Amino acid sequence: GERWRGSRLLHSALSSQPQDGGVVFALDSISLSIAGIAFIDNRAGKSGSVLYLSNTPSSISDASFTGNTAGDDKTIQTDSPIDWDCRLGSWMPTEGAFKGDFSVPECNLCPAGYYGNRSGLTNSSCDGACKRGHFCPKGTAEPLPCAPGFYMPAIGAASAESCLPCSPGTSQSTAGTDRPCDECPPGTFADQLNATGCTDCPA
Repeated sequence: GERWRGSRLLHSALSSQPQDGGVVFALDSISLSIAGIAFIDNRAGKSGSVLYLSNTPSSISDASFTGNTAGDDKTIQTDSPIDWDCRLGSWMPTEGAFKGDFSVPECNLCPAGYYGNRSGLTNSSCDGACKRGHFCPKGTAEPLPCAPGFYMPAIGAASAESCLPCSPGTSQSTAGTDRPCDECPPGTFADQLNATGCTDCPA
């Protein structure tokens, strides 16, 4: 494979195919590995302002793509899989057309209400909807538990505000619960929302 390391690569320095692949045009190569590079303001007349890859598997890590333009607006065009080194809580398609500005390891964040705790995720569903009893803001790797005094009976909660508070007369002392809060036992009460415990009735 081939590897470029550096901070900035410009079209004028490395362009061999100005119509397709402003920086790299690869056809039937064994592999291509790119790490530690910022691709800035590169151009291609037709497609792939930075990369145009055909029958060339590749891997990309610690790289950013900013201000690159092509006739079809594609920053990268590939018909072979790219192994993106994305952080947990994010995803990236493995092949096709990649447009606009993006970077690795940030990649595309999993949307709110979803989580991604594995690498190599390739669509916005990530690892699936957030689990019951939990909430998942944008970019979540591990679902976050609803606090004591709250519960969440449904999947796909997007924020802490989605968690449901215990109603007066009930309480919940554990985090991450998906069932309704417990009724206060006889002789005790909870007169406010989201109680984490019940209080003895006055004598």
